[in-house]
Amino acid sequence: MNDIVMSIETTKIKEFIFSTNKLKVIRGASYLLDYLNQIEVHKILKNNSVKDENIIYIAAGNAKFFVKDEQTAKKISKEVKDIYRKWAPSAKIVTVFKEKEENEKIWDTLDKLAEMVAEEKNKGYQILNIDLPFMEKCELSGNQPAEIFKGDSESINILKGDMERLGILKDIESLDLENKELSSIICGTKDILDKLAPKTGKVSEETIRKIIFSTFIKEGMENKQNYNEQPISFYSEVKDILKIKTNIEDFENENSFIGFMYSDGDGLGDFLKKVSNKYKEKTEDEYIKFLKNFSKELDKNTKESMKETLKVIFKPCEKSNNKEAMGEFIIVGGDDVCAVFNADKVLEISAEFQKIFEEKMYKYTKAEIGDDIRITSSSGIIIAKSKTPMFHLFERALELQKSAKLKRYECREDENNLAKTGFIDFQVIGSEGCVNIKEFRKQINKNDNKVMERPYAINMEEKDAGNNMAVKNISTLLEQVRKLKETDFSKSKIRYIYDLKRKENLEDFEKLMEFINIISKMSSNELKIVKEWEQNFDSENKKFADLFTNIFDVLEMYDFIN
Repeated sequence: MNDIVMSIETTKIKEFIFSTNKLKVIRGASYLLDYLNQIEVHKILKNNSVKDENIIYIAAGNAKFFVKDEQTAKKISKEVKDIYRKWAPSAKIVTVFKEKEENEKIWDTLDKLAEMVAEEKNKGYQILNIDLPFMEKCELSGNQPAEIFKGDSESINILKGDMERLGILKDIESLDLENKELSSIICGTKDILDKLAPKTGKVSEETIRKIIFSTFIKEGMENKQNYNEQPISFYSEVKDILKIKTNIEDFENENSFIGFMYSDGDGLGDFLKKVSNKYKEKTEDEYIKFLKNFSKELDKNTKESMKETLKVIFKPCEKSNNKEAMGEFIIVGGDDVCAVFNADKVLEISAEFQKIFEEKMYKYTKAEIGDDIRITSSSGIIIAKSKTPMFHLFERALELQKSAKLKRYECREDENNLAKTGFIDFQVIGSEGCVNIKEFRKQINKNDNKVMERPYAINMEEKDAGNNMAVKNISTLLEQVRKLKETDFSKSKIRYIYDLKRKENLEDFEKLMEFINIISKMSSNELKIVKEWEQNFDSENKKFADLFTNIFDVLEMYDFIN
């Protein structure tokens, strides 16, 4: 085993991916980062005599491995930064390396490397100021200088000349991908620019590189992951279930809403800490072998869980006729999933994915350390108008994902163990994404008059909530909305109950009396639904403020659950 350990970490990933609202460019940015991390980094390591057994893992924009000396580490650092600077300049690379001290264990070395990475990140990055009168901005990103002109509609010579001048065509030839014929790539890029950049036709070099990668088939990359004994096929199988779309408008429902999902794993740090304590009684080689297998297992379970979810939600044979069977994956790997789906299916897809992911990871973690710690997934769902900037969608979804993760922390069984299931939070945004979700919820959801029960658990028994917290599973909400719709319980009545709960000019007993007056006019079928929804509404001494505590959840999702 070599004594120098090196770490490579990609930062500013979200800014790189979501620099535009064009889904095709976003997809290309995601593919590009995967290619650099999974293929180019591995190629650089191989060229510098880093063998497969010296690689701890390469996944999700990160890599950790052993090198033979400091000179090799510096050479690898330069080569990795050069390839990223060429293909993904707005994504930043942090590289650090450290020699193992005498008697220092590998888990302690990795902890110190993590601290070194954090220090490098805290130094910040240079920002290019393009807000100058003589600078032209990229039509698609808006935060990068325009360096390439697509030319007129009849000729591609201008575009070809610019791509040649910037060295892009030469760089394409060095790619380790199939179907990279330059003439077809130039023509394909021109066609995309004609559609996406019709105003000025002037874009940045980075945007062009993203567009180029958007035309490659991603499963081709999976087959080239020769460091991985069993490449994990995802995109080729998903294409048999979903219609992969490249225009955001394709995902719109009749009211122009789309669904955006961001899911991230929970409990990985706690699990790895407990595992490292376990392996202190074993050898360092065994621990390294565990880390390598763990990164593969995590990535495999994430992708397999999503594939199984899509097979549950959409039957492959119905693909051609099902307008809802469409999606676009922006990030799928490690413990992350970021995707766009039909607004009417996104909540159901996320909940099913989290459930399957938890089951798979439980089998794995139980075999390693027993039943103490669970790796779960928390998710944030945004349903918004299709014209909402994608960066705003991601920011809002990330905010909700953090809310779901916090709820899991609050539902800890005791001071040592967190909840054994993940949570899901969601929000419908009717405007263009510029909404303060936290402030909005403070206004409508009072402690003494709740109208929301978000975030919801994925699969939690009431006795496991801890801290006397009232927690409901997302399946409860899904079933309730479906039953309301199946029995034709009108949305207007749900709206009335919500408005009645929020009336500030009425005392609680007045609201209760008004509500009783309304239900007295309901049909027997509607009255049955109300009793099933809120079984205690006719109990003595019951406050109206204590009833229908999920009314806004039901109201908001009524149009988005089939």
